[in-house]
Amino acid sequence: MTELKRYCIHYTLNGQPQTLLLEAFEEPALARVENAILLRHVQEPRAATDQPWEDPEVPSEQARLVELGVSDIHIERQL
Repeated sequence: MTELKRYCIHYTLNGQPQTLLLEAFEEPALARVENAILLRHVQEPRAATDQPWEDPEVPSEQARLVELGVSDIHIERQL
């Protein structure tokens, strides 16, 4: 638990393979990975979290990932 591990995130952005390295004590949750991808590729990051009283068809984070063309996210631990 106290050992910092590296994770390689593989995903596609508009059909082009991409990688992102993250460091964490345990495997990052998909939500954290999606946020890291958004922060990397969005020119002007802004709040994209739905409020408790909102009832969207698709959560804002997911909609932003679709707008960017992100797909096929895979998390791989680096040794």
